[in-house]
Amino acid sequence: MFQIEFVGMKREGVAPEVLDRMTTDMTDLPHVIAHAKSLFSNAVAQRVHKPLPHGFRILDTQGIEVARWSIDDS
Repeated sequence: MFQIEFVGMKREGVAPEVLDRMTTDMTDLPHVIAHAKSLFSNAVAQRVHKPLPHGFRILDTQGIEVARWSIDDS
């Protein structure tokens, strides 16, 4: 089980703001990353009244970051 956090742009000296988060019961990290990228694409296309996410991070059940991606990585 993992938690996906969609985050805004990182500003110098400040952690990126968490814009949305969701929990998934998927257990395979590569599949979770692919799923998060798909959700990210949909979020960017559909968001109108909220800030756009700049990327996401994936946390394990203990809250430890196990993956991260941003549009700067593309």
